[in-house]
Amino acid sequence: MWWRGIILIWAIGVTCFTVMDCAEAYSEESPTNYNADIQRKSLEEVLIFELSPKIMSVLRKEYGNNILIGGAHIIPIRKSDSYPQQEFILEGEVTTHDSTSDIVQITFKASTDGYKASNFRVIRTQK
Repeated sequence: MWWRGIILIWAIGVTCFTVMDCAEAYSEESPTNYNADIQRKSLEEVLIFELSPKIMSVLRKEYGNNILIGGAHIIPIRKSDSYPQQEFILEGEVTTHDSTSDIVQITFKASTDGYKASNFRVIRTQK
């Protein structure tokens, strides 16, 4: 579990370096809004990375082993700028071994043991 701390520190360091580097390139924009967007996106990526074992566990129950997930992003249930969210929906596109593609949503809720997957649903199926 020590490697999670290293990855989190690395992600924060990359974010800080990127924010400082991009501030000059986007100086006409409000730096506060731009920095908040970068930080939120970085924290979202770290959260998705941390939850990947739980995400894959839910998807394996539904689809089996031969799956890929892409385009994963977080949809907050309640409007809030604070992270980590207490409850959110993870949405992504799942491609199965037979090239069927589904847009799925998994609801996560915070608990004392971390996040727990509480709901799974398929939004759209494509062939």
